[in-house]
Amino acid sequence: MITRETKHPRDYEVMDAVLDRGEATELARLLSCSPQLIRGWCRAPETEAEYTTGRFGPLARIRTLIAMIREADGRPDRAFLIGQYVALLLGGVFVPTPPVIENVNSDVLSNVSRTMKRSGEAIETIRIAWFEESPGKITNQERALCVADIQKAIVALIQTQQCIERHSTIR
Repeated sequence: MITRETKHPRDYEVMDAVLDRGEATELARLLSCSPQLIRGWCRAPETEAEYTTGRFGPLARIRTLIAMIREADGRPDRAFLIGQYVALLLGGVFVPTPPVIENVNSDVLSNVSRTMKRSGEAIETIRIAWFEESPGKITNQERALCVADIQKAIVALIQTQQCIERHSTIR
């Protein structure tokens, strides 16, 4: 059974939380469609067959696109660009959730420690390049190194967090 904390909201629930009813008219004008369609994106399907109502909204379309990519490739990696695009529009970042590590042990924590150390070293390299060697300029190679190490550090930390949360006695 899926617990309430891990259940993802449905697309119409997200749209309902995001859009005020008064905004439907303005959004409809911007999208050249009817306000009823926009309001329909915010309502639950009327039947068990989710798409029989004809209110296939933008979030449901993104979900379908990601599902198609996952089915075609056997994994969703190609669709990560969608997450990165949306995150950039919102001023954030998208980092895919890493595979779950079953056991926190010395090897896992050593890996996290090594990853964090390498990330710190990459950031120090960027700091030196940015402020001391060529102020305000970073080479593509330096950028790529730093970004890759930061992403590895984020993944290592998330994996450790997931494992610790799964094995925590306090719930």
